Amino acid sequence: MRQRGVALVTALLVVALATTAAVSMVARQQVDIRRTGNLLEGEQAYLYLLGIEDWAAQILRDDRKDNDTDHLNEDWTTILPPIEVEGGQVGGFLEDLQGRFNINNLVENDQISGPDLRHFRRLLAALSLDAELADPIADWLDSDSNVLVPSGAEDGSYLSRDPAYRTANGPMVDVSELRLVAGVDTETWEALAPYVTALPKRTEINVNTAPLPVMMSLAAGLTEADAEALVAARGDEGFQSANDFFKQQAVAGRKNLAKITVSSNWFGIHGDVEVGRIRLRMHSTLWRDADGSRILRRAQGAF
Repeated sequence: MRQRGVALVTALLVVALATTAAVSMVARQQVDIRRTGNLLEGEQAYLYLLGIEDWAAQILRDDRKDNDTDHLNEDWTTILPPIEVEGGQVGGFLEDLQGRFNINNLVENDQISGPDLRHFRRLLAALSLDAELADPIADWLDSDSNVLVPSGAEDGSYLSRDPAYRTANGPMVDVSELRLVAGVDTETWEALAPYVTALPKRTEINVNTAPLPVMMSLAAGLTEADAEALVAARGDEGFQSANDFFKQQAVAGRKNLAKITVSSNWFGIHGDVEVGRIRLRMHSTLWRDADGSRILRRAQGAF
């Protein structure tokens, strides 16, 4: 009887171990299947994002063939609504980055550009932000260690932070670097972000796509009413030339106007893709010229 009892206990133990092993194997298999599915869906979603880039590049190439100006009533400004694709949906939109102030314009030939610094201060004022914030941003970009008077900030302002870091002493790769600059808190960043960009070359403001605060920053003394008049004057088809803009009453005869254009070469592409359980968002910077276009930068994250 004792041997039979031991045999029964042993059999039950073996069954229990086998059951545990089987459950563990099934659970691991389910995890592996889910992980593989996520990888495949992620790859599929990424390829769809690249497809959105191709769509945007083709629209911009066609637009350049049709005309030499860029304004807000062209095909490239159309928001791509969510479109059903195999396994999910895609959507996206384009924006003209030359309708924004290029932060990297603040430095030219390794020196702070006085006209662009004044231009940026006007933009900050138009957004009801402290105009002196331009100083630490310019210090972040310039190559020297001299603090810009009266409100600049160089390495000494950042080495005491936790973690400590230094100024870039060079152009920004992405405008989100502003979050590292002294004085740029969350509230300031949220107010400023829609009106600035960081591009690798000096750019002019496209007055056909610039929003109201950027229009106000084009010259000293421009009021909100002046900017509204300029926006109204460009109408649905935009200004056809820089001279058409300079003829407007709001800017006629004004000195030290910011450099402007009526066409653009720099665009932002924003794509949003859902495939199964995967959702990806990508932001790309596209450069276009008469010979074609190319993607210079990609980043993933929220709009």
